[in-house]
Amino acid sequence: MNRKIPMFVFTLIAMLCLGLVYGWSIFVVPLETEFGWQRSQTSLTFTISMIAMTLGIMAGGQFNKRKDKALLSLLIAAILLFAGFAAASRAQALMHFYIFYGMFCGFGVGFAYVEMIAIPSKWFPGKQGLSSGMLMMCFGLGAMILGTVCSALMNAIGWRTTFLILGILFGILILAEGVMLQSTVKPKSNKPEKKSESEAGSLTTGQMTRSSDFKALYVWLIFISAAGLALMGHIAPCAIQMGAGGELAAVIAGIVSVSNGAGRIVYGLLYDKLGVKKTLLLICAIFLIAAVTIAAAVTVESLPLLIAGCILVGLSFGAAPTSSSAVVIRFYGPRYFSSNFGIISTQLIIAALLGPMLAGKLYTMTGNYIATFYGVVGLGILSLAVVFAVLRLAGKNGRSLDKDYSN
Repeated sequence: MNRKIPMFVFTLIAMLCLGLVYGWSIFVVPLETEFGWQRSQTSLTFTISMIAMTLGIMAGGQFNKRKDKALLSLLIAAILLFAGFAAASRAQALMHFYIFYGMFCGFGVGFAYVEMIAIPSKWFPGKQGLSSGMLMMCFGLGAMILGTVCSALMNAIGWRTTFLILGILFGILILAEGVMLQSTVKPKSNKPEKKSESEAGSLTTGQMTRSSDFKALYVWLIFISAAGLALMGHIAPCAIQMGAGGELAAVIAGIVSVSNGAGRIVYGLLYDKLGVKKTLLLICAIFLIAAVTIAAAVTVESLPLLIAGCILVGLSFGAAPTSSSAVVIRFYGPRYFSSNFGIISTQLIIAALLGPMLAGKLYTMTGNYIATFYGVVGLGILSLAVVFAVLRLAGKNGRSLDKDYSN
């Protein structure tokens, strides 16, 4: 255990670096200034990176399941991240950012994320929730801590050199993580695993996707994620438009990521205490309050109000992965959890298309973010309506809201 503690700390640092993927808005203004691109064009880079990250998570999960080789998995991720940042540092066209930052870096982050989120939790079998929550929290902190550093670096040495430094840093760090994690992987036993009694009522992926409560849950997650991604992709330039400096805008963008990470721990604890119904309703209530707060902040141009709204939206967005994993195992059982969770995670692809791109289009049309964040209010109202449908359909279909499938 003593050996694993410093190894886990190193993994937390690596996860912190991967969290920079949420800090794209920090790079937006320097790139638009140099190339004259529009906000709707640059925001597509963030959308592509979110889609690629989701695909990387799915592909990495399947790769790890078959190969069980941490070093090879993270070597692939390290190569993608180094190549993505290094190539982006020499980009001359928008398409270069779509391919190298969006596709390469996004997929690399997802591929590394699924490996790092799975193995360390096995080191602390009695504290899996805490260790996973700490990893997710660091993933959320990445945009704030590294985002602030990147903002200062860009002011000092330019965005191109900053991207190259990030490529080298990520390549070395993730490769070192792979070497470290590979040393902890144990060979698989030939003995068949004994199924727990709680697996008797588990639904296959096909059965789950055909159920009405799954479809409602999927839509609800899209609304929550779309709003969070729209905010993350545009909050820094929005803050600058409201009078914040570049470094303050980076801090504000990081606040969203921090509250996103905190939400994963907070709602995990609340779920244990309050159960499914109260937790999902609480998420929607905070989400709606947050959306109204941000819309008001943009309307009256109040940075303190904007920061308050960012904290609340980040908490709601951070609740999505925690609540989705908890509800999937509660409603559909543990036996097919990996594949079921992989399917429900694809909602992030739709959310990444809906949120940041729509926000960018509205900004290009109006020249401000007022319409964008009133649209987020609309998503808040819709999410509240949909969550009632989720609970009603779950009850109708006989899903257990009380029984714990984790044992």
